[in-house]
Amino acid sequence: GSLDDEAYSVQATADGGCITAGYTESNDGDVTGNHGKRDYWVVKLNNTGVIQWQKTLGGSEFDVAWSVQLTNDGGYIVAGYASSNNGDVSGNHQPMGAAFSDFWVVKLSSAGNLLWQKCYGGNKNEIAYFIQPSRDGGFLVCGSAESADGDLHCNGSITDMWVIKINSSGVLQWEKDIGGNYFDEAHGINELSDG
Repeated sequence: GSLDDEAYSVQATADGGCITAGYTESNDGDVTGNHGKRDYWVVKLNNTGVIQWQKTLGGSEFDVAWSVQLTNDGGYIVAGYASSNNGDVSGNHQPMGAAFSDFWVVKLSSAGNLLWQKCYGGNKNEIAYFIQPSRDGGFLVCGSAESADGDLHCNGSITDMWVIKINSSGVLQWEKDIGGNYFDEAHGINELSDG
């Protein structure tokens, strides 16, 4: 559209097209349905790059998608951060609105319909940079965390790496805070053959 639109993640789809995710500030051109400031923007392209569908997801504040993956049911899982707590976003841990963000994970159908969404975090900034399906049907999500409350049980630094495991419905199964006394971030995760 006429404002800032950025893509951070893309995956090939079985039909020869692709799915991409990032954010949009626009509400014109190829973009419809923006909720305000920045929204997740998820776009499905066919094998010649023609838009099959596009979805804007978020609320009135800053919501940015960093990672998209295909799911075993033919849909998509998207992770990033949400500063909103309205529109499509609920459950945000932030007491101060746009000042802070949570991990925000969104499950979409094959047609891009919102199936469920979940916020994870505490009272400061959490940003999810990567999501990876796990063999049990759930998902691993990693990024950075500043909080020491809410869903986090330990943060002894400015920013720690934060890894969470959620099930296929987005229920938090476990979380791990990793880092030292300065800035630590995780931008990728994979499940090993031994689980």
